[in-house]
Amino acid sequence: MSQIPPTPEIDPEHKKLHPSRILLRGLAIALPPILTVVILIWIFGGINHYIIQPTSTVVRYCFAQFIEDSVKSDSLTPWEKLPPLEYCQTNYRITPELKKRLQKQLETTAQEQGSTRVTVDVKTEWVLSESEQVYVTMGSRAVPYEDYKDVASVIPASSMPATSIGIYMELVTIRYFQSIFHLSAVAVIITIVSLYFIGRVVTVQLGQWTVNAFENRVLSKVPVISNVYSSVKQVTDFLFTERTVSYNQVVAVQYPREGIWSLGFVTGQGMREVAEELNEPMLALLMPTSPMPMTGFTIMVPKSECIELDLTVDQAFQYCLSCGVLVPPQQKISPEAFSAAIVASLPENQGNDTESSSDEGPGEDEELQ
Repeated sequence: MSQIPPTPEIDPEHKKLHPSRILLRGLAIALPPILTVVILIWIFGGINHYIIQPTSTVVRYCFAQFIEDSVKSDSLTPWEKLPPLEYCQTNYRITPELKKRLQKQLETTAQEQGSTRVTVDVKTEWVLSESEQVYVTMGSRAVPYEDYKDVASVIPASSMPATSIGIYMELVTIRYFQSIFHLSAVAVIITIVSLYFIGRVVTVQLGQWTVNAFENRVLSKVPVISNVYSSVKQVTDFLFTERTVSYNQVVAVQYPREGIWSLGFVTGQGMREVAEELNEPMLALLMPTSPMPMTGFTIMVPKSECIELDLTVDQAFQYCLSCGVLVPPQQKISPEAFSAAIVASLPENQGNDTESSSDEGPGEDEELQ
């Protein structure tokens, strides 16, 4: 008689996998890449909106000033006999010279038809043949028809600029840069060169004095703006200013009481008066909080009470974000290795290791240390 195979035991963890827990696990996997993409899009959108687009507008405006060929509308002649043209219909004027030539052509055509009383209209091809003397009116200014046509053939009528300088700003993009992408690339290059130039000016003593004088005498005197500017200035100085102690050292310190060890980021040398009082070098530490290590508080600790750790800043951030779950590989220790390290640290074993090392070379316990 065959035996019924035993039913496999169900892992207690799998019993707890309700739909809500599965959904939460799915969110935990999907949210990090989604939020990363959203944050990057938000950052690049802000850079594009507040830096690239304004720079592009300035570039287009400067180019437009050089290529603008508009004239005053009062210097042109309106005429009811003018035919409608593409893109502007009858909203255009011509020069007095062109009007005289068109009138002469009308008279000649009427004579060829045998009667001067026959109504003869101005033909569209007559006007277009002299298009350099045809101007589209835009308020007090008028733009050459050819320039207006190049812009109107690309931009929808609802988005057409209402001023002559606006027409030429669009014409700069269409005729000289071919696309907005090329213009944006030029804007990025100009921004980088400008920032480099500003940095070079500020590094000079006179430039630094000018910046400090402007901050102290102007920005610090304006209500509201002074408070916002001072806060932003502190953040940007912390992020971009070169510091003597780099923000790349991680230490362990007994905090908030003796026997409890916490991670800290070294940010400075501490206060002079405190170091003089204790007659010992001090370290300024940023104590990160879990699970948001970007926030925290600052403390000063004697350097002798800090243990330098073999950790990078990124590894320390991961450790705090995971609330201690993600331990860097070089800091992991198994029970066997921990016991061996404790045994090797005992005084009697250290003496034996010293004697054996003098005779036979380094042993296993020394390698653990």
